[in-house]
Amino acid sequence: MAEDFGPLPEAPVRTLANRLAPAPQAVHEAGLIHRDLKPSNVLVTVDGPRVIDFGIARTMDGLAGDSLHTRTGMLIGSPGFMSPEQVRGLEPTPASDVFCLGALLV
Repeated sequence: MAEDFGPLPEAPVRTLANRLAPAPQAVHEAGLIHRDLKPSNVLVTVDGPRVIDFGIARTMDGLAGDSLHTRTGMLIGSPGFMSPEQVRGLEPTPASDVFCLGALLV
């Protein structure tokens, strides 16, 4: 039973990375930044992984000011998967989603 849990072996992680890597690019090409890319926001299907839950996604030109926070002092995102700029309360960029993808794969 214990072998059914824990880290994925290297080969499936490589496959997941190869299949999931185009997702942030597609999101960014649509003019969005996801801002919360984490394992629970990836649906693994027979057709491959799908990024879901765009509830806090924002357009790249709509990230200034209050959209970084839900209310004063509260940051948007999941702490274990947030990019350094998100943690610092700075404006996220497409690179933020790439960082979060790396954290997700780790």
